[in-house]
Amino acid sequence: MICPNCQTANPVGAKFCNNCGTQLPLSCPNCGQVNPQGAKFCNNCGFKLAAAQAAAEAAALPVNALNRYLPPEMRVKLEAARSAHAGAGERRIVTILFCDVKGSTAAASQLDPEEWAEIINGAFGHMIDPVYRYEGTVARLMGDGILAFFGAPVAHEDDPQRAVLAGLEIVQGIEDYGVQVERRWGLPLDVRIGINTGLVLVGEVGSDMRTEYTALGDAINIAARMEQTAQPGTVQVAEETWRLVAPLFEWKNLGTVEIKGKAEPLHTYRPLRQRARPGRVRGLESHG
Repeated sequence: MICPNCQTANPVGAKFCNNCGTQLPLSCPNCGQVNPQGAKFCNNCGFKLAAAQAAAEAAALPVNALNRYLPPEMRVKLEAARSAHAGAGERRIVTILFCDVKGSTAAASQLDPEEWAEIINGAFGHMIDPVYRYEGTVARLMGDGILAFFGAPVAHEDDPQRAVLAGLEIVQGIEDYGVQVERRWGLPLDVRIGINTGLVLVGEVGSDMRTEYTALGDAINIAARMEQTAQPGTVQVAEETWRLVAPLFEWKNLGTVEIKGKAEPLHTYRPLRQRARPGRVRGLESHG
C-alpha cells in the first residue's frame, strides 16, 4: 500500500504509514474505490473487503523464510559485507526493484487462504531466486511482492544491469509458473516490476542477514511508482536507471509518468530483451 500523503511503500495489511503515520486507505480490489480502514464491504460495489484482506495477509511469507532461498555462497558475501559496514549508516547508490503480483487481493478472495498462500509462496521462489542469482538483496517481503536492492550490502559496478536482468527473469519465471496456476486454480497470475536507481541509507535493522535498508529521499518511492504504473507481465524502468544501461538492452519508450512531489513527469522505459551485441555503458562513478 502506497501512502497517499508521502508516497512511501508500506507492507500489505498496514493500517498506518511507516514513514509519516498517516492512516492508509483500503482500496477495493474489485472496483478500486477507496474505503475507510476497517470497512467490511466496499461502499461502492459491495465487494467483501475483510475476507480479501485477510486472505492476502495470510499469504505473507515470514522474513526468516528468506533463508531457504539464500544460496550458501551469497550468504557468505552478505555476512562479509555486513561485517565490514556494521553499526553505521552508509549512503550508497543502489538500484531498487519492486515486484508485485497483479490483482492478488481479488484473486485471494476467491480461494481458501491456505490455497492462496500455496500459490503466492510458489511465486516468491520465482521472484527471489533471480535477485540472489544476480547478487541483489531482498530487503522486504510485502505479502504478495518483494522489495530488492542491487548495490548494498554487496556492490558491483553493473548493479543496474543486474537489476534489469533479474526483473526480466522474474517476469519469465512468473509467466511459466502462471500456466500451472491457471491450469490448477483457474486464476491468471502476473507480476509488475518497477526499477529505479538512487541514493539510500544502509542501516542494520532486520531483514536479509539482519540488515534492512532505508531510503534516503524519494528513490524508493519512484521505484514503487514504476511498479504501480507498469503493465502486467512487464518491467518498467525509471530514466535514472535507463541512462546507466540503455546500450545493453532493447527498449520500448513508454513516455512519461507523473510523480507526486516532482515538478516534471518522469520518462520511463520497458526493457524487452538483452542486446546480442551491447554497446558501451557509463560506469557508476560518473553517476550523478
